[in-house]
This record gives sequence, C-alpha cells and structure tokens, in this order.
Amino acid sequence: MKKVLIIGAGPAGLTAAYELLRKPGEYEVVVFEESDKFGGISRTVNYKGNRMDMGGHRFFSKVPEVNEWWQEMLPIQGAPAKDDLMLDRTPTMQKGGPDPEKTDRVMLRRNRVSRIFFNQKFFDYPITLKAETFRNMGFKNTVEAGFSYIGACIHKRKENSLEDFYVNRFGKKLYSMFFEHYTENLWGRHPSQIDPSWGAQRVKGVSTQGRDFSHRGVFLSEARPR
Repeated sequence: MKKVLIIGAGPAGLTAAYELLRKPGEYEVVVFEESDKFGGISRTVNYKGNRMDMGGHRFFSKVPEVNEWWQEMLPIQGAPAKDDLMLDRTPTMQKGGPDPEKTDRVMLRRNRVSRIFFNQKFFDYPITLKAETFRNMGFKNTVEAGFSYIGACIHKRKENSLEDFYVNRFGKKLYSMFFEHYTENLWGRHPSQIDPSWGAQRVKGVSTQGRDFSHRGVFLSEARPR
C-alpha cells in the first residue's frame, strides 16, 4: 500500500483524499491541516449561532471533469428550499434534481451581490462595462485602461505566469487595479509566481454585455453548497 501525504484540508486537498480513498487498499492517505478546521477558504464558520462563509465565492470551472465531479457530489437543487418558499422566490432548478428539504447532498442556487472597494468607491464584482464603472474609475483611469486593453490585444506576452495571462486579457492597467493585489492577498503569492494554467481553468474574458472581466463565475455562479 502506498502512503500519500496531502498538505491542506481545503477543497482541493479533501477532493484528492476522497478520490484516492475510492480505491480501497491502494493508498493510505494522511491530510495535514495547520488549523483545527477543514474546508479552507470555502468553509462555513459558526459565530455566536450565525453561520457565515469565509469569503464570497462563486463556483466556476472550465474543466468538464471538475463540473461532473461536483454534479455527482452535490447535484443542483430540483425543488425550492425552505428559504425560497418563505421569501416567495423561484430559483433556477435542475429537472430531476434533489429536494433540499429532503437531503443535504444538494447544490443550492443563490442570487448574490459582490462589490470591489477600490479608491473609496464600490465596483460590481465581476467588473461590468457600464456607465457607473467608468464614472467610478474616473476619466484618466478609464482612458489608460482603454489604451492598455487595446495594447494587450495587439501585443501579446508570452504566458509564463498568471500575471502574463491577466495582462494579455485585460491590459496592464485593469490588471494592476483589480487583479494584482487581490490575487496576491488571496493566494499568498504574487501572480508572477503562479502558473498561467490557473487562469486558463478559471478566467473569463472581457464582456461588452455588462457581464464581467471575471476570474470567477458563470456556470454555477449562483450555486452554493448547503
């Protein structure tokens, strides 16, 4: 039997352990976690009786195997949950999906509003192309971002890092404003130190439909595990 050591009990670490343990007798799996909680940045915290997520997260992946894995693990709801009924709202449901009132193994769809606080102003998250966004950015930043984006469309960098990936898709100005420091704070390392394949799996491009420059979000963008 092979012994496997996994660092971190977040979603990736727990998924790796789960998949290895699906092969009985082949692997002995040990998961190391520095805190006394598992779930990483996706865990739910109970504070004085209130259950809160650690961060505002959308689930999005361009990898079919990842989407299939989650669909198997937590199928999308096929009936309204209790709060849907109480608030008289009708979420988008999957035909034949599980009833949240009868099982916990279900992915709930939830509407959500996220904001980026930048330069003392709030921006939609994901960033949308609308008048309010340009007003909040100011004339100078808007012009610089526009020329930077056009330049990135014409002159592509060789993608050796996530930084190159971002700049190629959004231009250096928008990258420095909305992605550089956020990514470094979230993952603990600068985008220049992260492989570009991370972006290839999760990053969407610029949309002129008022949607996003998002690095999270559409496929199950409103879905959250119960």
